[in-house]
This record gives sequence, structure tokens and C-alpha cells, in this order.
Amino acid sequence: MSDEKIELKLKDWLFNAGLLGFINILGEEARNNGELEIDDKNRLIRFSPKVLENFEYKYFDFFIKRYGKTLTYGKILEFEKYIDEFEENGEKIRSINELKMINDKITFFKAKIKSASYKKAYDFIEKDGTNKILGLEKELKKIKEPKENIDEISKDDVKNNIKIMKEIIDFFKKKITDKNGNVKNYLAAKNIAYVIINNAWSSVSFLNRANAAKDIYEEHKSYFVEPALEYVNADKSKFKYKCVLSNMLMKDYKNTLGFLNDTGFDVNRKPSHVWNFVNDIAVTPLVTLVYSCVPAGFIYGADKGIFVNANHNIDQLCKINNGIAYNILEDESEEKNINLYKNLLKEIKKEKDNTKYELSDIQIVKFEEGHYKFTLLSRNILKLLSENKEKLDALLDKWYLIDRRYFYLYDTTITELLNNQNLFSLINKLCYYKISKTKLSCKLKNIEDLLKINLDYIRRLKKMDKQEIIEKKENKKTSEELTEKDIFYIRRDAMIFREEYIRKSGNDKKIGSLLYRLQNALRINNVDMFMDALISAHAYAGKNISSLFAKALLNDENFQTLGHGFLLGLLGEDKSKNENKTDKKEGNE
Repeated sequence: MSDEKIELKLKDWLFNAGLLGFINILGEEARNNGELEIDDKNRLIRFSPKVLENFEYKYFDFFIKRYGKTLTYGKILEFEKYIDEFEENGEKIRSINELKMINDKITFFKAKIKSASYKKAYDFIEKDGTNKILGLEKELKKIKEPKENIDEISKDDVKNNIKIMKEIIDFFKKKITDKNGNVKNYLAAKNIAYVIINNAWSSVSFLNRANAAKDIYEEHKSYFVEPALEYVNADKSKFKYKCVLSNMLMKDYKNTLGFLNDTGFDVNRKPSHVWNFVNDIAVTPLVTLVYSCVPAGFIYGADKGIFVNANHNIDQLCKINNGIAYNILEDESEEKNINLYKNLLKEIKKEKDNTKYELSDIQIVKFEEGHYKFTLLSRNILKLLSENKEKLDALLDKWYLIDRRYFYLYDTTITELLNNQNLFSLINKLCYYKISKTKLSCKLKNIEDLLKINLDYIRRLKKMDKQEIIEKKENKKTSEELTEKDIFYIRRDAMIFREEYIRKSGNDKKIGSLLYRLQNALRINNVDMFMDALISAHAYAGKNISSLFAKALLNDENFQTLGHGFLLGLLGEDKSKNENKTDKKEGNE
């Protein structure tokens, strides 16, 4: 095998995800022993061909380490802890709820161990393993639950089911070690293949249906690793074509990217996708191997994935993405939060604090519902989010409900800003939910914070328009621009007016009609409708209109900001901690 090191440079987002995955799979050991080198100055990696030896084992080991605990495989194994405690405590059921939990686990075990992917792996672990596990599944039976008295629980049924589940767990823990000491964890690898890896690619190697019953390790080796090794060791002097990604010499155009989900295509079935119906999009087997590592570059969870294409340099790419993965998948601290955006901002801030790196635009790639979605996290938005961190963090556990589906304010707010949309529509929607008493976990203070964040966003947009700044006179600028104090004062004035209005009407029902009229005027951005309702209400209460509304007539942004600030004040004050307390059911956005 050649000792000459191979170089691969950062390219587009998908190749960068694969390159990051390749680095992750090789791990720290390859860097420590000099087989893998990261050259940030030239934005490339150098590696010895030796790292490709036994690569199929490193490949699955990485995924099992990162995702093992979160998948069915891990959830089956984790029940062993309960079984051990159960046996240590004298094999006693302490409550009906504990029995319900055991029955839930029995149902879980019975459903999962019969899955097609697992059944195709059992015989690799043990001779006649499939019949053994399916036999144990049939023996597992839910335990009869008494209405009240736990003494009525059949101890023999409990012990028997616990014994069967322990036997299944022991089987799942089995690994096969070859003569060279390489370990194959078939069941974990199968779970990883169909839950994680097939998000990025499919239809070839072990994800080809025709190969489903074959050795998953050997299939990865024969399709990806061996061709890459053969290519590395080949005499390329007679190769006349060049790889479209790496610019390396290659033998022919047979190696395409058709196996990649949502980006690749079959050049034989869809020749119209290439120029003049002649395929010129082909890569070397080495690049194909790198693309097979794309799922190791993304972070997946709850049928979604994210990759931060922070391609300023490779070290930054690794630290930001792997930092997010750690915060979401591995951190066991009490402060752990699985929010992708929060962890993204945390890692970007960490990079900025620890290095001389200047904030720059960053491409965010999200994988949702089988498709990739792209967002540009601009330097301007990064600064906005960073400087409003406390206000944003207060939104983390806040949500609203539409059609029995939960939407989280933190995610919704950041998504709106990343899409270069102001927050007026969201703020108006939340005000409407407050007025109509719709299911909502959000305080008026949170909505006021959204107004302030939005004011900051608008101010930054105007600063970006250099021509506007040049042409704007200083006195006009001072008179038009709002501050956070204006939002505070307009809300305070509205709260004082609310008391007078309720005192005048004798009850708080009439103010509900006024709230709806003002909210609707803001929703359709109708200044005249809003002012008519405002003037009429103040005349009825015998109060003067806040002088701040003079600024509201200067432009739409001021009208929406002050109008919603007034609406918030008219809604009153946040009640006790139990206000709007609602039991949250399943579902999320």
C-alpha cells in the first residue's frame, strides 16, 4: 500500500458534511498517530491510505457510539438496569404503576424484536438465532393488572417475563469478534442503517433491498471501502478523466452520485439531467466513500437533521457541529437542552470567544421530511441573536397550539428572523390567542420581549441600507426612531387607560370588544381603523391619547410596534405562575 498522503479539500455543503463525517469516523486516534492531518490554512485534510483499512468497523462504531442510546437497540438494553434493581429489591412490585411500566416494556419488546431488519441479523449472532428470539417473543405475555391490591399480582408471571426480557437483552448484547479482533455489533448496526444512515443515502450496499439479508459490514466494505482502496493503490498514469469534486484522475464515468437522497440521480434513467444527454458528473471511489459518511456529518434527531456548513476552516466545522451533537445527544448535565438553534448559537459564541474568528455568514442545512432546506445565518442576524440571548432564552419552554400541534416560540422566532421576516405577524397572533384565551404557554412579558427583539431587528435592517443613512437628516432620524423605553411607556400608558376604561364601563367585558378591534386593525395594518377605535375609546373614558402615538403615524414599523405595545398594556398584567397553565400532550413542531 502506498504511503503517500491523500488530500481532500472543502467543497460544497454536501461534500463538506461527508468530509466532516469521514473525520468523525476516523476519530482522534487517527489525528494523534499522524495518519490524519487537518490543514486549516489550505482548508483541506491529509490522510494516510492506512486509515481505510477496516474502515467498515470504524464506520458503524461511530454511529453506535453517537446514537446507540437513542435508538430501539439502546432502549432495549437500558431496561437491564431496572431488571438488576428489581432483583436486588427482592423481585417485588411496589405499585400498580410499576406493573403498568413493565407491561409497557413487554409490549415494546414484542413489537420491536419482530422487526424485519432485526430478524435478518439474528442468525449472524447465533446459529438459529431467529427462531430463538421469535420463540422468546411468543412467550412474553402481558401481566394481568389488578384494580387496586398489588398483592393480587402474579409473582410467577412477573418473574417469568423479567427472565425472558433479560434473555433477550443478553442476546442483543452479543457481538461477534473476528480473528483480527474487529468487533461486529450486528443489531446496533442494523438499527443505525434504517434510522440514521438512510436519511442521507439509499438503494446501494446494505441499503439495497436485495442485500438486506447479507452481512451489513461486508456489504459496506465491498461497495465503498474496497473500491476506494483499489483506487488509491492503482496506477493512475493511464487514467484520462477527472473527478468532478476532487479533480483527481479517474478511469471512467461509471461512479456517479445516484445513491444520494434528494440530490443525486440515476444518470441511466434520467439522462436529460446532464448536458447533451452525456453524463459528465462522476467521482472517484474515494469521493464516493466520503459521501457515504454524510450521515456522520449531520446531527439527527426526531426525524430531522442539521448540518452547519461553517466552512471558514475545518477545525471550526468540526467544533461547531460536534459541539451541537454533544449538547443534544451526550451531555447529561441538568442544563441540557435539545433545542438545535440554542445549541448552534452556543457553539458559535464559544468559537468566537475562544478564537480570533470574526463572525461571518454561515449556511445552515436542515433535513426535514426527506428533503434538505437551506438557511443563511447572516452576520447581522448572528449579532442580533447574540445580543438578545436572555430574551430568547426566556422563550425556550413557551408554546402555542394550532390544530392540536405545538409550536415552540424559540424555534418559531429564530426561524422567522433567519428567513428575514419581522415578528409582527407572530406578535399579533400571540396577542389574539391571549385575547381569545386559546391554549398558550406564554407571558405578556415574553410578547413584549418579542417586540423589543423585533425593534432591534428593524433598526439593524435600516443600518444596512447605507444610502438611507446618508440621506437621513439627524433631526428626522431622532424623531422617527423608537427605543425600548417607548415600548415600556406605551404599555404602561395602556395599563393606566385600561383601569379607567373598566372603571367607566363598570365591568371588563366591554374592553374585550376593544381588544379585538385593535388587534384586527393591526393584523391588516390599517392605521385609520386603529386610530378610530383608539380615539373613540379614549373619548368614552375621558382620557387623553398617549403622545407617543404621534410617532406611530410616521411609518408602518412605528405603528405596528407602538400599536402592539398598547395592545399588550390593554391586556393587563401577567397573572401568577399558574396563569394559562395547561397540561401539555404529545406533539411538537
